[in-house]
Amino acid sequence: MTEISRSAQPLADLQAERAVLAAALLDGEGQERIIPRIATILRSGDFYDPRHALLWEVLLALHTRGEPVDVLTVVAELRARDRLNTVGGAQYVGELTDEIPTLSHCESHARIVSDLAERRRALEAYQSATQRLLSGEALPAVRVALDRSLGTTQDQQSANRVGQDVEGLLETMWARRTGQETALGTPWAPVDNLLGGGLWPGMYVLVGGTGSGKTQWAVQVAVEAARRGQVVLYLALELSRQDLAARVMGTLSGVAWSRILRGTLDDVEVAQVMEAARSAEHIPFHTECGPPFGYGAETLAARAWALKPALIVIDYLQLCAGRYGEEPRTAVGRVSYVARALARDLGAVVLVLSSTARANYADLVNDPARDPVDLVGLGKESGEIEYAADGVMVLARSAEGGRNRVLVLAKNRHGPVGRADLKWNGHTFSAADGPREIGL
Repeated sequence: MTEISRSAQPLADLQAERAVLAAALLDGEGQERIIPRIATILRSGDFYDPRHALLWEVLLALHTRGEPVDVLTVVAELRARDRLNTVGGAQYVGELTDEIPTLSHCESHARIVSDLAERRRALEAYQSATQRLLSGEALPAVRVALDRSLGTTQDQQSANRVGQDVEGLLETMWARRTGQETALGTPWAPVDNLLGGGLWPGMYVLVGGTGSGKTQWAVQVAVEAARRGQVVLYLALELSRQDLAARVMGTLSGVAWSRILRGTLDDVEVAQVMEAARSAEHIPFHTECGPPFGYGAETLAARAWALKPALIVIDYLQLCAGRYGEEPRTAVGRVSYVARALARDLGAVVLVLSSTARANYADLVNDPARDPVDLVGLGKESGEIEYAADGVMVLARSAEGGRNRVLVLAKNRHGPVGRADLKWNGHTFSAADGPREIGL
């Protein structure tokens, strides 16, 4: 989807948004039931200004806990969440109450905010539909997606009986049973076995610390898919095009990618690289190298719908762009929504790479006695996307030391969790022992 430019005239009324917040603050004792009345009209996502969305969430939280709502309690709650500076400090919160002299129009102000939010969503939906039509997608599919975005499908149709969904389920079952539809295989048999055949359509998160090899792991999976004729879209927000090309060429040729970049190859290796270059021209491996924090979820969706890939790699999550003034966690949540929608609507595997805070590095040493499920949520600002994902994988260091890694499958909607050992030489992963299942 195309983001609405903030420099153009936005579909927003910031004064009405401030008036809504001011009304809630002025009704500190709750005598006018301002917060419950407004809550029936709008949600935090209806606010255009991210600061206002956060303030509304805080107001609702205080009200839900039965605590008094005023400038002091709101400031204290924001400080406890380490978000006070995000909204502009205590001064901004205090200045909100200067917006309106009366509470009587709070519902009218809330409806203004809600109506403009619906208009923004409609505009984004139509812009997305336009891009998908221009990319050649069939009109019926675009129409269904547009109806879903606008909410008309849910409003006009009743809920399905489960029997109505069985036919599609049986088709999927037979297609997979007969091998007509298979999982997206990785280059390592132990990993495929652990995943129940490979990566089934869905969203997966790969978590690892700096230098753990998560980019190389993703590149090898992507090259393997492209070698098998499956379309790949690799979004690299940290690597340059040349860096990414070197990693792909290293995987295709078996020559260390760093040596390709430095040019320190012998004659045999040069021949291997030249042969790999010829192969690279024919595999459906598409790359998108955007600037860090300059590539948004809407751009990703447009590229994905144009290519309809079997595998989408986002490298890496924390460098995806948010909207102006948007908190990282909110931006990550939006990427999560788009990634899951792409996986569902395209029947694709979406592999999202996530960094982790240094405070978590001790958890990245494999402990065979530890339940793999305990490792869910280690990604930086990615808790929401991990809990929504179909699978969460963690690249952990071997407890025995050295460079080898243990791929910990910490979450798996399609089967058991467990571990698979991988050899890592700093440039390439290769299989070690078989997988170690933990169970459902």
